[in-house]
Amino acid sequence: MDSASSDPRAGGGAGGGSGVVIVPLDGSDLSESALPVAARISAALDSPITLLTSGWGSTVADLESYLAANAAMLDAPCTTAVVPDTFPATAITDALRTPGDVVVMATHGRSGIGRALLGSVAEDLLKRIDTAVVLLGPKGSGGAPSSGAPSTGGTLVVTVDGSPRSAMILPTAARFSRALDLRVVVVTVGAPGGDDHDEDLRRAGAASVGFFRSEGGEAEHQHLVGTDAAAAIIAFAEQQPAAMIAMATHGRTGLGRTALGSTTMKVVHTGPCPVLVERSRS
Repeated sequence: MDSASSDPRAGGGAGGGSGVVIVPLDGSDLSESALPVAARISAALDSPITLLTSGWGSTVADLESYLAANAAMLDAPCTTAVVPDTFPATAITDALRTPGDVVVMATHGRSGIGRALLGSVAEDLLKRIDTAVVLLGPKGSGGAPSSGAPSTGGTLVVTVDGSPRSAMILPTAARFSRALDLRVVVVTVGAPGGDDHDEDLRRAGAASVGFFRSEGGEAEHQHLVGTDAAAAIIAFAEQQPAAMIAMATHGRTGLGRTALGSTTMKVVHTGPCPVLVERSRS
């Protein structure tokens, strides 16, 4: 393993240019719970890891030592980067190099980069970047089943809501499903009793299944019914059990209606596995 202190833009290049897995750390155990997930994703995508921290009140030497200790525990090509006195979202954004980069981070870290991750930091980050972010809530940090990371051969639950924006997660979800050998289940959630939007949801589910099959994978569609989209998704993910949930932000209604809005926030907060989130770009 190559562990070094460096500018994150100098890292990467391994894995045939497939991007870098960026892991922001803040010194808390919770932020470090992202490391096993990042290691599995790194191996699956054949991408190196960059461990990143920023903060006030610590010397650069102390922060470098902290990152080096965590890098030494990873069986993956790894660089480290200390970005002192920089706002967390800015530090993470500046570390990204290519569209193939992935940010893997736990929520509700103690301070610095991990602080209020489902609040201003995450919303700020997702407004700035178009790359994928894997968020780990308190229940999702270990993956599902409890193997420390998304399980090879498990289930990827992909949510769509009938809007073109929500479907923008599909290419990234296909990338992850292939790399992690995950079975894809496309999920839509309709209101009890059905409404005019129900047929749109079913068409969106069928179209999404067709996309995954055109990419060489297998997929199926499950139309769920419930008054609370997040609760329906979480219950379904728990039943599988899901290795990962994928959803876009800024969908028209329901599943993705705001950047880390109520549905996405609930899924990350209480879901049983990591959540792959990507900002829609239109």
